[in-house]
Amino acid sequence: RLATVGRALEFPLRAPALPRGVEPPAREKVLGADYDTDWARTPAARLGRLALLEGVVRPLVKVVADPERRGYDRLVGLDGPVIFAANHLSHLDAGLLLTSLPEPWRHRAFAGAAADYFFDTRAKATLAALALNAIPIERTKVTRRSAALAAELIDDGWSMVIFPEGGRSPDGWGQPFRAGAAFLAVRCGVPVVPVHLEGTGRILPKGTSKLVPGTTRVTF
Repeated sequence: RLATVGRALEFPLRAPALPRGVEPPAREKVLGADYDTDWARTPAARLGRLALLEGVVRPLVKVVADPERRGYDRLVGLDGPVIFAANHLSHLDAGLLLTSLPEPWRHRAFAGAAADYFFDTRAKATLAALALNAIPIERTKVTRRSAALAAELIDDGWSMVIFPEGGRSPDGWGQPFRAGAAFLAVRCGVPVVPVHLEGTGRILPKGTSKLVPGTTRVTF
């Protein structure tokens, strides 16, 4: 009798099928532009990021990229949150720029990262949020969700690191800018600090995963 009941109920139990003509409910998205990064700004995550940036990323950048940093004098007298907008040549750029920021911005900054690349899997999204304090940004358009989150963080005193080109340059020449940095500067009433990165395209160019250590220059 138990076997008969089991066959009737089709053990193990499965989710019931929807009636014909009923649209299935949309699954809630958890990755891409919808990835929630709030946890990355909790005290525990910030402490972990401090250890990563100073104990791992900064020494690694020194060994691989040996950066020369210029233009700190141009930041004297600049108070509050700002938007650091840099050219983009390599996946090294975010780590190089974040570790090059002087205090008080270095440990009070977040990065705008491509939602379709850095937040396409849970592992990459977690690493980007923890190590870079990254938030997902749509590259093809300024979405309300991404813009609102970035503006909220800037209003809360966080500075932003962003690459207005929206992607790495394939040849070293600057690409057309997207509207995100300018929109947020106007929306939040904060200055934009242009930053020029030089040399990362030779160390880790687009389209390769092979590191060739060299020298770089960061100019504010």
